[in-house]
Amino acid sequence: MKAALIDTEKPVAPRKKRERIQIVEMPPREEWFQRSRDQWGREVWFIRVQITGLRTRRFGPFPTKHKGLLFLDHLLDEVADALSSASGDLGRYQFPKRCFGFRAGHYPIVEDELCSR
Repeated sequence: MKAALIDTEKPVAPRKKRERIQIVEMPPREEWFQRSRDQWGREVWFIRVQITGLRTRRFGPFPTKHKGLLFLDHLLDEVADALSSASGDLGRYQFPKRCFGFRAGHYPIVEDELCSR
């Protein structure tokens, strides 16, 4: 057969780069989400956020759970910045650090939330 003069293949559009969730450290739980319908009957999602010492807050509506998680990722990024700046003021509120040398084999018990699970 002879080569065609017209290229019949359609050009492939480049895929959009999807935003990635980076800050969320644990898999999403169902209680984080609340499904509802908007005034046109479309399914929308709300994100429930609970922070110790504050009342539960609801953010949204989002068209998909993924969009809600992207918002939550951004929110956690801002909270992480606030936590790091607050830890600089920690010395104002906690006991001064003491140096525990060798005390006959007895060292203070240090609890770490990450290690106690």
